[in-house]
Amino acid sequence: MAATSVAGTAAAQQAAPYIDTAYGWKPVLMEVVEVPVPLQQALPAQEQMARRHTGVPTSHPVLQQTRMRDEDTSKAPCHGWRFMPSTPQKFMPYLDSLFVPGNTCAEPCGIVCHDMISTGAQKLKHALSRYGFQYDLTMSYNYSAIHPRTRNRNDFSSFNHTLTGTWFLAKDCDNSQGVFLTFEADWGQGTNFSERHSSAQNSLGSLSNPQGSLRGGKGVFLPQLALGYSGFDGKWVAMAGTLDVSNYLDQNAYTPGWAGGLMNQSFAYNPALPLTWANLGFLTAWQPCDNFYAMYATTSTNTGINQNPFSDLSTNYWMHVAEAGFIMDDVWGMGAGTYRLQYTMIDHGGNLGLGFGMNIQQQMGKNSPLGFFTRVGFMDQDAAAATGTKATATAGFMLQAPFCKSGWGSRSNYDNISLGFLWQRAASSEKPMANKDEYGLELSAVVQVTPTFFLQPDVQYIFNPIHSTGRDGAFVLQMQGVFKF
Repeated sequence: MAATSVAGTAAAQQAAPYIDTAYGWKPVLMEVVEVPVPLQQALPAQEQMARRHTGVPTSHPVLQQTRMRDEDTSKAPCHGWRFMPSTPQKFMPYLDSLFVPGNTCAEPCGIVCHDMISTGAQKLKHALSRYGFQYDLTMSYNYSAIHPRTRNRNDFSSFNHTLTGTWFLAKDCDNSQGVFLTFEADWGQGTNFSERHSSAQNSLGSLSNPQGSLRGGKGVFLPQLALGYSGFDGKWVAMAGTLDVSNYLDQNAYTPGWAGGLMNQSFAYNPALPLTWANLGFLTAWQPCDNFYAMYATTSTNTGINQNPFSDLSTNYWMHVAEAGFIMDDVWGMGAGTYRLQYTMIDHGGNLGLGFGMNIQQQMGKNSPLGFFTRVGFMDQDAAAATGTKATATAGFMLQAPFCKSGWGSRSNYDNISLGFLWQRAASSEKPMANKDEYGLELSAVVQVTPTFFLQPDVQYIFNPIHSTGRDGAFVLQMQGVFKF
Protein backbone atom coordinates (compact mmCIF):
# COMPACT_ATOMS: atom_id res chain seq x y z
CA MET A 1 0.00 0.00 0.00
CA ALA A 2 1.27 3.50 -0.77
CA ALA A 3 2.12 5.80 2.10
CA THR A 4 -0.37 8.50 2.99
CA SER A 5 0.70 12.15 2.69
CA VAL A 6 1.48 13.94 5.94
CA ALA A 7 -1.22 16.37 4.99
CA GLY A 8 -3.72 13.50 4.78
CA THR A 9 -6.88 12.94 6.73
CA ALA A 10 -7.16 12.84 10.51
CA ALA A 11 -8.33 9.25 10.28
CA ALA A 12 -5.16 8.26 8.46
CA GLN A 13 -3.08 10.00 11.11
CA GLN A 14 -4.78 8.01 13.87
CA ALA A 15 -4.32 4.73 12.00
CA ALA A 16 -0.70 5.32 11.00
CA PRO A 17 1.03 7.70 13.42
CA TYR A 18 4.59 6.59 12.64
CA ILE A 19 6.50 8.93 10.32
CA ASP A 20 8.84 7.70 7.59
CA THR A 21 11.23 10.54 6.79
CA ALA A 22 11.78 9.22 3.26
CA TYR A 23 15.29 10.64 2.76
CA GLY A 24 14.18 13.78 4.56
CA TRP A 25 12.55 15.50 1.62
CA LYS A 26 8.87 14.59 1.98
CA PRO A 27 8.01 12.71 5.17
CA VAL A 28 4.97 10.46 4.98
CA LEU A 29 2.72 8.73 7.46
CA MET A 30 3.24 4.99 7.16
CA GLU A 31 0.36 2.65 6.59
CA VAL A 32 0.00 0.06 9.34
CA VAL A 33 1.31 -2.70 7.06
CA GLU A 34 4.44 -0.64 6.31
CA VAL A 35 5.51 -0.09 9.92
CA PRO A 36 8.47 -2.43 10.67
CA VAL A 37 7.77 -4.92 13.44
CA PRO A 38 10.88 -3.81 15.41
CA LEU A 39 9.58 -0.24 15.37
CA GLN A 40 6.13 -1.27 16.58
CA GLN A 41 7.57 -3.47 19.35
CA ALA A 42 10.26 -1.10 20.61
CA LEU A 43 9.04 2.47 20.16
CA PRO A 44 5.50 3.73 20.82
CA ALA A 45 4.39 6.06 18.05
CA GLN A 46 3.67 8.88 20.47
CA GLU A 47 7.33 8.78 21.60
CA GLN A 48 8.89 8.65 18.13
CA MET A 49 11.40 11.26 17.02
CA ALA A 50 11.96 10.37 13.38
CA ARG A 51 15.48 9.93 12.00
CA ARG A 52 17.09 13.08 10.61
CA HIS A 53 19.01 13.34 7.33
CA THR A 54 22.11 15.52 7.38
CA GLY A 55 22.10 18.12 4.62
CA VAL A 56 18.29 18.18 4.38
CA PRO A 57 16.46 20.71 6.58
CA THR A 58 14.25 18.80 8.98
CA SER A 59 10.69 19.11 7.73
CA HIS A 60 8.08 20.91 9.78
CA PRO A 61 5.94 17.74 10.29
CA VAL A 62 8.95 16.03 11.88
CA LEU A 63 9.74 19.10 13.99
CA GLN A 64 6.10 19.20 15.04
CA GLN A 65 6.36 15.58 16.15
CA THR A 66 8.93 16.67 18.75
CA ARG A 67 6.96 19.77 19.69
CA MET A 68 3.88 17.62 20.43
CA ARG A 69 5.96 15.46 22.76
CA ASP A 70 7.13 18.62 24.53
CA GLU A 71 3.51 19.66 25.04
CA ASP A 72 2.72 16.28 26.61
CA THR A 73 5.66 16.45 29.03
CA SER A 74 5.18 20.14 29.86
CA LYS A 75 1.98 19.46 31.83
CA ALA A 76 4.12 18.84 34.93
CA PRO A 77 5.24 22.01 36.73
CA CYS A 78 8.56 23.28 35.41
CA HIS A 79 10.73 26.01 36.90
CA GLY A 80 14.10 26.92 35.49
CA TRP A 81 15.73 24.06 33.57
CA ARG A 82 15.03 20.40 32.81
CA PHE A 83 18.00 18.06 32.99
CA MET A 84 18.53 15.01 30.74
CA PRO A 85 15.34 15.86 28.80
CA SER A 86 13.69 13.21 26.64
CA THR A 87 13.29 15.73 23.82
CA PRO A 88 15.86 18.21 22.46
CA GLN A 89 15.50 21.96 22.64
CA LYS A 90 14.30 23.83 19.57
CA PHE A 91 16.58 24.12 16.55
CA MET A 92 15.90 25.79 13.23
CA PRO A 93 15.29 23.17 10.49
CA TYR A 94 18.80 22.97 8.99
CA LEU A 95 20.51 23.12 12.39
CA ASP A 96 18.14 20.42 13.66
CA SER A 97 19.35 18.07 10.92
CA LEU A 98 22.95 18.57 12.10
CA PHE A 99 22.53 18.30 15.87
CA VAL A 100 19.50 16.00 16.45
CA PRO A 101 19.92 12.31 15.46
CA GLY A 102 16.40 11.26 16.51
CA ASN A 103 15.45 8.03 18.29
CA THR A 104 14.36 5.93 15.29
CA CYS A 105 16.64 3.41 13.58
CA ALA A 106 14.30 0.64 12.29
CA GLU A 107 13.45 1.54 8.69
CA PRO A 108 10.67 0.12 6.49
CA CYS A 109 12.01 -2.77 4.45
CA GLY A 110 10.69 -5.11 1.79
CA ILE A 111 12.94 -8.16 2.21
CA VAL A 112 13.39 -9.24 5.86
CA CYS A 113 11.10 -7.02 7.89
CA HIS A 114 11.54 -8.56 11.34
CA ASP A 115 14.76 -9.59 13.06
CA MET A 116 15.97 -9.67 16.65
CA ILE A 117 18.96 -7.38 16.00
CA SER A 118 16.74 -4.55 14.71
CA THR A 119 14.31 -4.97 17.60
CA GLY A 120 17.08 -4.92 20.20
CA ALA A 121 18.80 -1.93 18.59
CA GLN A 122 15.56 0.03 18.47
CA LYS A 123 14.75 -0.76 22.12
CA LEU A 124 18.18 0.44 23.25
CA LYS A 125 18.03 3.59 21.16
CA HIS A 126 14.58 4.44 22.51
CA ALA A 127 15.59 3.74 26.13
CA LEU A 128 18.66 5.99 26.00
CA SER A 129 16.74 8.78 24.26
CA ARG A 130 14.52 9.07 27.33
CA TYR A 131 17.59 10.51 29.09
CA GLY A 132 18.56 12.86 26.28
CA PHE A 133 21.14 10.50 24.71
CA GLN A 134 20.65 10.26 20.93
CA TYR A 135 23.12 8.61 18.59
CA ASP A 136 23.84 6.91 15.28
CA LEU A 137 25.97 3.76 15.33
CA THR A 138 27.37 2.43 12.04
CA MET A 139 29.06 -0.98 11.95
CA SER A 140 30.36 -2.34 8.67
CA TYR A 141 32.43 -5.07 7.09
CA ASN A 142 34.19 -4.13 3.86
CA TYR A 143 35.90 -6.45 1.39
CA SER A 144 38.08 -4.70 -1.21
CA ALA A 145 39.96 -5.87 -4.28
CA ILE A 146 42.11 -4.01 -6.80
CA HIS A 147 42.36 -5.04 -10.46
CA PRO A 148 44.72 -5.52 -12.17
CA ARG A 149 46.59 -7.01 -9.26
CA THR A 150 50.31 -6.51 -8.77
CA ARG A 151 52.79 -7.52 -6.10
CA ASN A 152 51.65 -4.64 -3.86
CA ARG A 153 47.95 -4.87 -4.66
CA ASN A 154 46.24 -7.52 -2.58
CA ASP A 155 42.64 -8.25 -1.70
CA PHE A 156 41.87 -7.10 1.83
CA SER A 157 39.02 -6.56 4.24
CA SER A 158 38.29 -4.54 7.37
CA PHE A 159 35.75 -3.93 10.11
CA ASN A 160 34.78 -0.28 10.53
CA HIS A 161 32.74 1.37 13.27
CA THR A 162 31.56 4.91 13.91
CA LEU A 163 29.47 6.21 16.79
CA THR A 164 28.22 9.80 16.55
CA GLY A 165 25.56 11.63 18.49
CA THR A 166 24.34 14.31 20.84
CA TRP A 167 23.60 14.10 24.54
CA PHE A 168 21.08 16.76 25.48
CA LEU A 169 22.12 17.70 29.00
CA ALA A 170 19.64 20.44 29.89
CA LYS A 171 17.10 22.85 28.41
CA ASP A 172 14.83 25.54 29.75
CA CYS A 173 11.08 25.04 30.16
CA ASP A 174 10.07 26.73 26.90
CA ASN A 175 12.77 24.89 24.88
CA SER A 176 14.28 28.15 23.63
CA GLN A 177 17.79 27.29 24.83
CA GLY A 178 19.78 24.30 25.96
CA VAL A 179 23.16 22.71 26.60
CA PHE A 180 24.39 19.54 24.89
CA LEU A 181 27.45 17.36 24.36
CA THR A 182 28.43 16.12 20.89
CA PHE A 183 30.66 13.11 20.35
CA GLU A 184 32.19 10.79 17.77
CA ALA A 185 34.19 7.60 18.26
CA ASP A 186 35.82 5.63 15.43
CA TRP A 187 37.42 2.21 15.58
CA GLY A 188 38.15 -0.66 13.26
CA GLN A 189 40.58 -3.38 12.35
CA GLY A 190 41.93 -4.82 9.15
CA THR A 191 41.63 -8.60 8.91
CA ASN A 192 44.43 -9.41 6.49
CA PHE A 193 46.36 -6.28 5.68
CA SER A 194 48.47 -3.50 7.11
CA GLU A 195 46.58 -0.25 6.67
CA ARG A 196 49.76 1.76 6.18
CA HIS A 197 51.02 -0.35 3.27
CA SER A 198 48.07 -2.21 1.76
CA SER A 199 45.00 0.03 1.86
CA ALA A 200 43.51 0.95 -1.51
CA GLN A 201 44.83 4.51 -1.34
CA ASN A 202 48.42 3.49 -0.57
CA SER A 203 48.37 0.50 -2.91
CA LEU A 204 47.32 2.68 -5.82
CA GLY A 205 49.33 5.74 -4.84
CA SER A 206 46.19 7.81 -5.27
CA LEU A 207 45.48 11.23 -3.80
CA SER A 208 41.82 10.31 -3.31
CA ASN A 209 40.90 7.61 -0.80
CA PRO A 210 38.69 4.93 -2.43
CA GLN A 211 38.07 3.34 0.99
CA GLY A 212 36.26 6.17 2.71
CA SER A 213 34.93 3.57 5.14
CA LEU A 214 38.33 2.66 6.55
CA ARG A 215 38.50 3.32 10.32
CA GLY A 216 41.51 1.09 10.97
CA GLY A 217 43.99 1.84 13.71
CA LYS A 218 44.87 0.96 17.27
CA GLY A 219 42.09 1.39 19.79
CA VAL A 220 39.23 3.87 19.78
CA PHE A 221 39.80 7.24 18.14
CA LEU A 222 37.85 10.31 19.37
CA PRO A 223 37.73 12.97 16.64
CA GLN A 224 34.82 14.83 18.31
CA LEU A 225 34.02 15.66 21.93
CA ALA A 226 32.60 19.15 22.39
CA LEU A 227 30.17 21.07 24.55
CA GLY A 228 27.47 23.10 22.81
CA TYR A 229 24.84 25.72 23.56
CA SER A 230 21.79 26.68 21.52
CA GLY A 231 19.73 29.79 22.10
CA PHE A 232 17.38 32.39 20.65
CA ASP A 233 14.72 29.76 19.95
CA GLY A 234 17.18 27.52 18.12
CA LYS A 235 18.48 30.16 15.74
CA TRP A 236 22.05 30.16 17.12
CA VAL A 237 24.44 27.41 18.19
CA ALA A 238 27.96 27.65 19.62
CA MET A 239 30.23 24.69 20.32
CA ALA A 240 33.77 24.32 21.68
CA GLY A 241 36.06 21.38 22.30
CA THR A 242 37.63 18.68 20.14
CA LEU A 243 35.91 19.02 16.78
CA ASP A 244 35.39 17.02 13.62
CA VAL A 245 34.43 19.96 11.43
CA SER A 246 33.41 17.68 8.53
CA ASN A 247 30.38 16.55 10.58
CA TYR A 248 28.81 19.99 10.17
CA LEU A 249 30.27 21.98 7.27
CA ASP A 250 30.12 20.96 3.60
CA GLN A 251 27.23 18.52 3.99
CA ASN A 252 25.37 17.24 0.93
CA ALA A 253 22.26 15.06 1.08
CA TYR A 254 23.17 13.21 -2.13
CA THR A 255 26.64 12.25 -0.87
CA PRO A 256 25.98 11.10 2.70
CA GLY A 257 29.32 9.33 3.06
CA TRP A 258 30.70 5.81 2.92
CA ALA A 259 27.71 4.15 4.63
CA GLY A 260 24.88 4.50 2.14
CA GLY A 261 26.48 6.82 -0.41
CA LEU A 262 29.50 6.91 -2.71
CA MET A 263 32.43 5.38 -0.84
CA ASN A 264 35.38 7.41 -2.14
CA GLN A 265 36.21 9.94 0.57
CA SER A 266 36.41 12.74 -2.01
CA PHE A 267 32.61 12.56 -2.35
CA ALA A 268 31.96 12.77 1.39
CA TYR A 269 33.44 16.27 1.65
CA ASN A 270 35.54 18.70 -0.37
CA PRO A 271 39.13 17.38 -0.21
CA ALA A 272 40.57 20.84 -0.91
CA LEU A 273 39.00 22.41 2.19
CA PRO A 274 40.85 22.00 5.52
CA LEU A 275 37.92 20.31 7.29
CA THR A 276 39.93 19.12 10.26
CA TRP A 277 39.05 16.48 12.84
CA ALA A 278 40.33 15.75 16.37
CA ASN A 279 41.59 19.31 16.82
CA LEU A 280 40.75 21.84 19.50
CA GLY A 281 38.45 24.56 18.20
CA PHE A 282 35.21 26.50 18.12
CA LEU A 283 32.18 26.30 15.82
CA THR A 284 29.14 28.53 15.59
CA ALA A 285 26.04 28.31 13.40
CA TRP A 286 23.24 30.80 12.78
CA GLN A 287 19.95 30.27 10.96
CA PRO A 288 17.70 33.35 11.18
CA CYS A 289 15.09 31.97 8.74
CA ASP A 290 14.23 28.75 6.92
CA ASN A 291 16.02 29.78 3.71
CA PHE A 292 19.46 30.84 4.95
CA TYR A 293 22.14 29.71 7.38
CA ALA A 294 25.77 30.60 8.12
CA MET A 295 28.49 28.61 9.89
CA TYR A 296 32.02 29.33 10.98
CA ALA A 297 34.65 27.02 12.45
CA THR A 298 38.19 27.61 13.63
CA THR A 299 40.53 24.89 14.92
CA SER A 300 44.16 23.95 15.29
CA THR A 301 45.51 21.65 12.58
CA ASN A 302 48.45 19.78 14.09
CA THR A 303 46.98 17.47 16.75
CA GLY A 304 48.09 13.86 16.33
CA ILE A 305 45.77 10.87 16.55
CA ASN A 306 44.61 10.23 20.13
CA GLN A 307 46.82 13.01 21.48
CA ASN A 308 45.91 15.70 23.99
CA PRO A 309 44.26 18.47 21.88
CA PHE A 310 45.84 21.11 24.14
CA SER A 311 49.37 19.97 23.31
CA ASP A 312 51.45 21.71 20.64
CA LEU A 313 48.90 24.49 20.11
CA SER A 314 50.34 27.10 17.76
CA THR A 315 48.96 29.96 15.71
CA ASN A 316 51.26 28.75 12.95
CA TYR A 317 48.95 25.74 12.52
CA TRP A 318 45.41 27.09 12.54
CA MET A 319 42.48 27.20 10.14
CA HIS A 320 39.27 29.17 9.62
CA VAL A 321 36.36 28.04 7.43
CA ALA A 322 33.12 29.95 6.87
CA GLU A 323 30.05 28.66 5.01
CA ALA A 324 26.85 30.33 3.84
CA GLY A 325 23.93 28.23 2.64
CA PHE A 326 20.84 29.17 0.65
CA ILE A 327 17.93 26.73 0.97
CA MET A 328 15.12 26.75 -1.58
CA ASP A 329 11.99 24.62 -1.70
CA ASP A 330 11.76 24.87 -5.47
CA VAL A 331 14.41 26.08 -7.94
CA TRP A 332 12.87 26.94 -11.32
CA GLY A 333 10.45 24.04 -11.07
CA MET A 334 13.19 21.44 -10.48
CA GLY A 335 12.44 20.92 -6.79
CA ALA A 336 14.39 21.49 -3.60
CA GLY A 337 17.98 22.72 -3.72
CA THR A 338 20.65 23.94 -1.32
CA TYR A 339 23.54 26.10 -2.52
CA ARG A 340 26.57 26.54 -0.26
CA LEU A 341 29.59 28.85 -0.55
CA GLN A 342 32.74 28.42 1.54
CA TYR A 343 35.79 30.53 2.25
CA THR A 344 38.89 29.42 4.14
CA MET A 345 42.06 30.87 5.63
CA ILE A 346 44.73 28.55 6.96
CA ASP A 347 48.10 29.19 8.52
CA HIS A 348 50.33 26.22 7.78
CA GLY A 349 53.82 26.46 9.21
CA GLY A 350 53.64 30.25 9.34
CA ASN A 351 52.44 30.61 5.73
CA LEU A 352 48.94 32.06 5.36
CA GLY A 353 46.85 30.48 2.59
CA LEU A 354 43.41 31.24 1.17
CA GLY A 355 40.82 29.23 -0.71
CA PHE A 356 37.15 28.86 -1.58
CA GLY A 357 34.63 26.14 -2.25
CA MET A 358 31.11 25.60 -3.58
CA ASN A 359 28.66 22.82 -2.76
CA ILE A 360 25.35 22.24 -4.59
CA GLN A 361 22.59 19.69 -4.10
CA GLN A 362 19.61 19.93 -6.42
CA GLN A 363 16.58 17.75 -6.98
CA MET A 364 16.07 17.04 -10.69
CA GLY A 365 12.30 17.47 -10.81
CA LYS A 366 9.77 18.53 -8.21
CA ASN A 367 8.59 14.96 -7.61
CA SER A 368 11.67 13.20 -8.96
CA PRO A 369 13.78 10.74 -6.94
CA LEU A 370 16.84 11.85 -8.96
CA GLY A 371 19.23 14.33 -7.37
CA PHE A 372 22.36 16.13 -8.63
CA PHE A 373 25.37 17.10 -6.54
CA THR A 374 28.63 18.92 -7.15
CA ARG A 375 31.51 20.31 -5.11
CA VAL A 376 34.36 22.47 -6.37
CA GLY A 377 37.31 23.91 -4.50
CA PHE A 378 40.44 25.90 -5.21
CA MET A 379 43.32 26.67 -2.82
CA ASP A 380 46.34 28.88 -3.30
CA GLN A 381 49.77 27.32 -2.97
CA ASP A 382 50.09 27.87 0.79
CA ALA A 383 46.59 26.57 1.62
CA ALA A 384 47.06 23.56 -0.66
CA ALA A 385 50.15 22.52 1.31
CA ALA A 386 47.88 21.76 4.28
CA THR A 387 45.45 19.48 2.42
CA GLY A 388 47.61 18.16 -0.42
CA THR A 389 44.95 19.23 -2.93
CA LYS A 390 45.17 22.46 -4.93
CA ALA A 391 41.93 22.11 -6.88
CA THR A 392 39.07 19.63 -7.02
CA ALA A 393 35.72 19.03 -8.65
CA THR A 394 33.25 16.24 -7.96
CA ALA A 395 29.82 15.76 -9.48
CA GLY A 396 27.22 13.08 -9.93
CA PHE A 397 23.71 11.81 -9.41
CA MET A 398 21.84 9.80 -6.81
CA LEU A 399 18.67 7.96 -7.76
CA GLN A 400 16.74 7.45 -4.55
CA ALA A 401 14.02 4.81 -4.38
CA PRO A 402 14.96 3.61 -7.85
CA PHE A 403 12.47 0.82 -8.41
CA CYS A 404 9.02 1.33 -6.90
CA LYS A 405 6.94 3.31 -4.39
CA SER A 406 6.80 0.73 -1.61
CA GLY A 407 8.74 -2.31 -0.45
CA TRP A 408 12.25 -3.04 -1.72
CA GLY A 409 13.67 -0.15 -3.70
CA SER A 410 11.23 2.36 -2.25
CA ARG A 411 11.82 5.77 -0.76
CA SER A 412 11.04 4.33 2.65
CA ASN A 413 14.51 2.84 3.12
CA TYR A 414 18.17 3.39 2.20
CA ASP A 415 17.97 1.97 -1.32
CA ASN A 416 19.67 4.08 -3.98
CA ILE A 417 21.96 4.01 -7.00
CA SER A 418 24.71 6.64 -7.18
CA LEU A 419 27.16 7.65 -9.91
CA GLY A 420 30.01 10.10 -9.37
CA PHE A 421 33.00 11.67 -11.13
CA LEU A 422 36.01 13.19 -9.36
CA TRP A 423 39.00 15.28 -10.40
CA GLN A 424 41.82 16.39 -8.14
CA ARG A 425 44.95 18.43 -8.82
CA ALA A 426 47.73 17.81 -6.36
CA ALA A 427 49.50 20.53 -4.42
CA SER A 428 53.14 21.12 -5.32
CA SER A 429 54.02 19.77 -1.86
CA GLU A 430 52.79 16.28 -2.87
CA LYS A 431 56.17 14.98 -4.02
CA PRO A 432 57.23 12.68 -5.53
CA MET A 433 54.43 13.15 -8.04
CA ALA A 434 53.98 10.87 -11.03
CA ASN A 435 50.85 12.64 -12.31
CA LYS A 436 49.59 16.18 -11.77
CA ASP A 437 45.89 15.39 -12.16
CA GLU A 438 43.90 12.40 -10.92
CA TYR A 439 40.45 11.32 -12.10
CA GLY A 440 37.95 8.80 -10.84
CA LEU A 441 34.57 7.25 -11.59
CA GLU A 442 32.38 5.45 -9.06
CA LEU A 443 29.14 3.49 -9.27
CA SER A 444 27.48 2.35 -6.06
CA ALA A 445 24.20 0.70 -5.08
CA VAL A 446 22.49 0.13 -1.74
CA VAL A 447 20.10 -2.75 -1.07
CA GLN A 448 18.40 -2.73 2.32
CA VAL A 449 17.97 -6.26 3.67
CA THR A 450 16.53 -5.73 7.17
CA PRO A 451 15.23 -2.63 8.99
CA THR A 452 18.79 -1.88 10.17
CA PHE A 453 21.10 -3.65 7.67
CA PHE A 454 21.97 -3.08 4.02
CA LEU A 455 24.43 -4.39 1.44
CA GLN A 456 26.43 -2.02 -0.72
CA PRO A 457 28.35 -3.17 -3.81
CA ASP A 458 30.67 -0.52 -5.22
CA VAL A 459 33.02 -0.21 -8.20
CA GLN A 460 35.53 2.57 -8.86
CA TYR A 461 38.13 3.28 -11.52
CA ILE A 462 41.01 5.60 -10.65
CA PHE A 463 42.84 7.22 -13.58
CA ASN A 464 46.40 8.56 -13.27
CA PRO A 465 46.98 8.06 -9.54
CA ILE A 466 49.09 10.98 -8.33
CA HIS A 467 51.84 8.88 -6.70
CA SER A 468 51.67 5.91 -9.06
CA THR A 469 54.83 4.70 -10.72
CA GLY A 470 52.93 4.55 -14.00
CA ARG A 471 49.99 6.24 -15.67
CA ASP A 472 47.85 3.11 -15.68
CA GLY A 473 44.70 3.23 -13.60
CA ALA A 474 42.98 0.44 -11.71
CA PHE A 475 39.59 -0.82 -10.60
CA VAL A 476 38.68 -0.83 -6.91
CA LEU A 477 35.91 -3.35 -6.23
CA GLN A 478 34.21 -3.28 -2.84
CA MET A 479 31.38 -5.10 -1.11
CA GLN A 480 30.15 -3.66 2.14
CA GLY A 481 27.64 -4.87 4.70
CA VAL A 482 26.39 -2.15 7.03
CA PHE A 483 24.39 -2.12 10.25
CA LYS A 484 22.98 1.35 11.01
CA PHE A 485 21.49 1.77 14.44
